[in-house]
Amino acid sequence: MSEGVSFWKRTLALLLDVIIVNLIIIYPFRSVFVKYYGNITLEQSLRLGEVPVPSAIYWVIIIISLLTLMYFTFFDYYISQTPGKMLLKIKSISLKNKDQKIGLWDSLLKNCFVMPFFPFYIFWVVDPIYLIFYKERFLEKITFTKTVYESEKLQKKTTDYGEYKLNKV
Repeated sequence: MSEGVSFWKRTLALLLDVIIVNLIIIYPFRSVFVKYYGNITLEQSLRLGEVPVPSAIYWVIIIISLLTLMYFTFFDYYISQTPGKMLLKIKSISLKNKDQKIGLWDSLLKNCFVMPFFPFYIFWVVDPIYLIFYKERFLEKITFTKTVYESEKLQKKTTDYGEYKLNKV
């Protein structure tokens, strides 16, 4: 089996998924942001503490985060591919299960990087660095999953000694 999918192909797949998430999850909430932040200049938004954050915005961010987590988890768990991965002909597989299907909890943990809350946002830095050096994401390592090309199958090396009759020496 090859070493896996390149950093750039994975990044492009993630970028495509981020565009889809923006269109189907974040865009419908734009009116809430416009209501509170419609008249803010770029200069004001860059200065910390100048613009208060209403509690409604916090709730919207939590809802958007949960929906985004559901998006990635759903596609990884049920189809083994997000739409971005489908377009690039890559998929996620489990190294634990014989059928290579990712379990629900593994899929949830593997995709927790989308949550913009502590400690999850640490993975925004850890995952790409780990991927560059070790050719796999850190969250894939701890969930025993791997991103491979669609046509690639996991080849398990097994030895069946059932047909041999060994005598004790």
